[in-house]
Amino acid sequence: MKKENLYILISNIYTKGLAYLYYFLVAFFFNTEGFGIVRALMPILDTLTIFFSSGIPPSIAKFTAEGKKVNISILLVMIILSLIGFFLVITIKYILGGYYLNLSDSLFYVLGLCILLSTIIAFVRGILQGTFKFGYLSLSWILESSLKVLFLIIFSFIGVIGAFLSIALSYLTVGIFFFNFVRNAIEYSLNFKYCLDILKYSIPIALTSSSFRLFGDIDNIIIMIFLGSFWSGVYGYSSLLSRGIFIVASAISIPLLPKIAKTKNLDLLKKGLIYNTIISLPIIIVFLLFPDIILYFFFKIKNSEGILALRILSISSLFLSYFSIVSSALQGLGFAKYSLCSVLFGIIINIFLNIIMIKSYGIVGASLATLISSLFTFVLSYIILKIKT
Repeated sequence: MKKENLYILISNIYTKGLAYLYYFLVAFFFNTEGFGIVRALMPILDTLTIFFSSGIPPSIAKFTAEGKKVNISILLVMIILSLIGFFLVITIKYILGGYYLNLSDSLFYVLGLCILLSTIIAFVRGILQGTFKFGYLSLSWILESSLKVLFLIIFSFIGVIGAFLSIALSYLTVGIFFFNFVRNAIEYSLNFKYCLDILKYSIPIALTSSSFRLFGDIDNIIIMIFLGSFWSGVYGYSSLLSRGIFIVASAISIPLLPKIAKTKNLDLLKKGLIYNTIISLPIIIVFLLFPDIILYFFFKIKNSEGILALRILSISSLFLSYFSIVSSALQGLGFAKYSLCSVLFGIIINIFLNIIMIKSYGIVGASLATLISSLFTFVLSYIILKIKT
């Protein structure tokens, strides 16, 4: 494995592990309702951040790698786009309605601040990737995730708002720090043709990445609308535990994409799916047999619906991990748009089933809706892969 691939792999596993720790600390510092609020708001924040800001860095990287000078104009455009995201997120509680209307406006203003501050680090990462400074790029992810946990511990005394303030401060700190490493690569003039070229390339990337993020936690958003923060929290506990399987899938899918792109060898996909199954199955079996013990051990909660949800979601996470690996294969073979189509269909089905089943069966209905949509998305993507190859 090349050194730069190793950097990316290690930093990705580290940041996903720290993201996991972040949620466990949120659960430790706040009650079930507080945890439920974070779980209900985080997918909204991440989706809007990716769409309005973080979808642009791959485009910057592409143009920079091709020898084009990075123009400061694109940072100005990113700031303007993030302002749109800011105003959208502070009004989204009225769009979603339900129990979101009970949340403080200050929470949504901090979410907007996170979107604004994400532009700096996103801009810098695009340049680092395009100039092949993968060591610095990996370090920026490691430092961001570490600071997010540190700031959470420091600001936990101010409540749930501290959980999101920690994200904003980590974006700001890391962005300013690493800007010093790329400032000489920037052309300080206005070039709107450059911006237009960047945006044309970035739109499908932003749409794909934000759709992937939304697909993973749309259930928590709908639970918050209909059931409120307590049940969002209980469901969030089960969802968080089951998503540990994704750490396994990430370790497999990240190096899989460039390898398949280079060799076009689908035997690598088969090996990836087999390795994922071998490593994931023991975890799933433990979740199926002892969900009550696991939930009480980590979160000191005994809830029959949460226990059943954990059983169902553990199976769902296996299918989601399969989809993650197949999606990497599709992208590596140049069929990224079909991966996007699969996840968009999955989102539609997930929303539809969640709305119907949550009203009748609560969080158990949400877990069943996620299981069905996860299975559908994996099967659809695999069928597309077989047809195209």
